[in-house]
This record gives sequence, structure tokens and C-alpha cells, in this order.
Amino acid sequence: MPTGDVLPLLIALFGLVAVGQLLRLTGAVPTSAPDVLARVILQVTMPALIVVILADARFEPALVPAVLACTVALFSACALGVVLMRLRGASRPAQGAAGVTAAFANTAFLGVPFVLAVFPGSRGAATAAVIIDTVDTTILLLTFGVAFAGAMARPRAPVHSPRVPRLLRAGGSLLRQPMIVAVLVGLALAVAGIALPAALARPLAQVGQTTAVLAFLTIGLGLDLRSLRGQTVPLAGIAAIKLLVAPAIACLVLLLLDVRGDVARTAVLQAAMPTAVVSAIIATDAGCDAQLAAAASVVTTLLSLATLPLVLTCLQAIGL
Repeated sequence: MPTGDVLPLLIALFGLVAVGQLLRLTGAVPTSAPDVLARVILQVTMPALIVVILADARFEPALVPAVLACTVALFSACALGVVLMRLRGASRPAQGAAGVTAAFANTAFLGVPFVLAVFPGSRGAATAAVIIDTVDTTILLLTFGVAFAGAMARPRAPVHSPRVPRLLRAGGSLLRQPMIVAVLVGLALAVAGIALPAALARPLAQVGQTTAVLAFLTIGLGLDLRSLRGQTVPLAGIAAIKLLVAPAIACLVLLLLDVRGDVARTAVLQAAMPTAVVSAIIATDAGCDAQLAAAASVVTTLLSLATLPLVLTCLQAIGL
């Protein structure tokens, strides 16, 4: 999609964010609305969208390098977030919040709908967006992200339960996530070469197509601008890492591997997405700096309106 066509798309999508914020500020909806809509997205619309995409998936050779590039960018951003706050003399909980929020991107709520809009009809891009979200923002966040946030938070009472049962419980919990189930079902259909019956594919597609509107509306409803107070310098650093450095690292990895095309561009765009809201929740729950984590989610989401067109322009300029 030409860059000139992207700006109207972004304005439309972030217009929904503005509507959500207006509804929040005017009290037109209950305070529980963001949580309710988020559950609808995570448990209904996104799983439906994932099954439809993966059942008709196109697994291009570039998919593995694309996932690798995003993963390298993720771990690099996490390390840079910690270093940033350490150089400022911040506490370990603040370092943990910076690491988690700089690393994990909003590849589901924002990334998948955005990629589908930028690359309409590209099965390779759609497949890559979902797989990257599954690996980096679901599996790695719920494993490495949780462990990292806990390690960086204030000391807690030691856990005496055996490691193997804890790992089995964690694995079982992961497999009960509707989006993971949807990924497994979609991949099974694709590998087996079984097409979704039209009677099932059409309603699933219609439900899945509501994801973008609901997701951007939910982001607006959940934005708390008060969390930005007194955090200017660290937030600027985290935003630079998340929105500019991470996609640059992903792009560099793909260029070194000589991987180009829609799948490669999808990987860079997913790395360029703002902080995943759930990563801020995980950081807070672990005992990291809650105010910094929430503020990072807000400021990166707002700034992505400017940085995503910039990233797209750069991708076109270098011919990735």
C-alpha cells in the first residue's frame, strides 16, 4: 500500500481511539467497558479471525526469518529498556517495567488489524502477523515476560512448590487460552488441507472483521492520560526503543538474511507496534513500577500515530 494511502487509514483507526477516549471522559459508558470489550476481543473476535486466516494460510519461506527478526528485536528492546533505567539510577521494579513495556508489542489488538488493512488480500502477510503475535506476544509474554517481571520486581516469598508441576500448570493454562486454541485449530486445518465449510467460514469471518473496530475503540476507552505526569524522560526513552529501535533491529536482521516482501514488512511493522496493554498489566501484577508501565502503554500508543507512517516510508525507501 502506498504511504499516501496509509495516513487516511491511520486517521480512521485512531479516530476510533479518539471516540473511545471521548466516551471515557464523558462517562458515557461504564468504567468496566474496556475490560468487557477486551474479553470479547480475546475470547471471541480474535479467535474467529485467527481460525479464518490460518485455515487459508500461506506459509512462505520468509515466515521463519520474520519471526526470528521480531524475536531478536523483542529481547534487544527488553535489554535496552533495562539499561536505560539503570543508567538513570532507577530501582529494579522500574527497570523491569521499562524492559517489559519496551519489549512486548500490541501485535494482536493493533498489529493484526493494521497489517490486514495495509496489505489487503496478502495471505502471507496475514499469516505472518498471526504467527508473530502467537510466538512473541502470547507465548513469550506469558513465559519469559512473566518470569522477567517477577525477577525484576521487589523480593517476594520464595516458591516452594516443585518446578515440574508448576510448568505443567503454566502449559495447561496457556493451552486454555482461546487464541492459542484458535491457532492450533487453524494450523491443523491448513496442514490437513481441509477448507472451512462456507456455512462456518462466513460467520467466523464476519465476527473476526469486527476486531479492528472493537480493538481501537477499546484502546481509547482504556487510555488514562493522567499516568503520563512526571515521567517525561523515561517515557521518551521507552517510546524511542519500542517504536523506532525495535523495528530498526528487526529490519536489520531481515536485511542481513536478505529477506524481503510483504512478510518481511509485516515483521518490521509488528515490531513497531506500541506497547501491549497486557504487558503493562503483567508488569504491575508482578510488582514492577505500575505507573511507569501504564504510562508507557499510553504514550507509545499515542506516538505510534506518527511513527507507523514513518516506518512504512522507511521500508519503501530501502526496498524491504
